Amino acid sequence: MDRKRILIVEDEPRIALALCRALELPVPGSPQVDISPVAETALAKLQSEPFDLVITDLRMPGMGGVELMRHVRHAHPNTALMLITAFGSPDAEDVARRMGATYLPKPFSLHDFVSTVEGILKNAPGHRERVRAS
Repeated sequence: MDRKRILIVEDEPRIALALCRALELPVPGSPQVDISPVAETALAKLQSEPFDLVITDLRMPGMGGVELMRHVRHAHPNTALMLITAFGSPDAEDVARRMGATYLPKPFSLHDFVSTVEGILKNAPGHRERVRAS
């Protein structure tokens, strides 16, 4: 079975690294995770290699997460999307839902994050829902 591929688009290096480490556990079947600090770099990576899931922050320098998700949805319609944000709002949640993305507001536990990602990868491309952090 091929390893799932995940692209994390997060401008905060510590957060990106923590999320990456939480997903790349040394167990069989763990996903391969790549990190991009900005949306523009993420789009270039998506053009050169496929990803099963793109996890993006909402607010980033340059292109934001919503615009990135629009590009991904258009160019790679079978790629699952997940929007994470510390600036959660009903509007952000609604935009994510309409784009078929899973929405996870910060702060969230790494356990909730990993469980959500596992659910997306297990059920992709049909599984998209809002997750409330405990």
